[in-house]
Amino acid sequence: MKIIGDKINLRYTTLEDADSIAKYCSEREISQFTVIPHPYTIQNAVDFITMCINDRKSMTSLHFGIENKETQEIIGMIDLNSINETHQHGELGYWLAKPFWGKGIMLEAIQMFTGYCFDKIKLVRIYAHVHPKNIASWKILEKARFEREGLLKNYLCINGKMYDRYIYAKLKD
Repeated sequence: MKIIGDKINLRYTTLEDADSIAKYCSEREISQFTVIPHPYTIQNAVDFITMCINDRKSMTSLHFGIENKETQEIIGMIDLNSINETHQHGELGYWLAKPFWGKGIMLEAIQMFTGYCFDKIKLVRIYAHVHPKNIASWKILEKARFEREGLLKNYLCINGKMYDRYIYAKLKD
């Protein structure tokens, strides 16, 4: 499965992508506001890709690699988790390798992916949780026409510490 974009493509990952995922997830900044472990190993990448393949079969989550059009390398991921077909919603998650920040790539990925989820999966609501200090992440959501709905206090526990999260959502037009 591949969704063709201007700057990037979105596609299913395979075990051949483990090296690039491990390389880019090992950057400290990637784990700063996410549940991605640091350090990140090749085994973490293999386990993640295996989970992506299994999730695709069960349709509990949908994971697409963000593919660099020039190199076909995976430079990030975009996911829809907690898919609820009855209530027609799911949770957006994403990360992008640091060398590709500030180039409009994540905005394109979010727009392509949410369009796909609204049209093909028939969702009416996509939401995302963002660390309040992750300004770049919530600004990109706002550019993609997500609206901040509130603050979830002590929402996420990472390494025994509780963190707040903004909740953003976008409804199908």
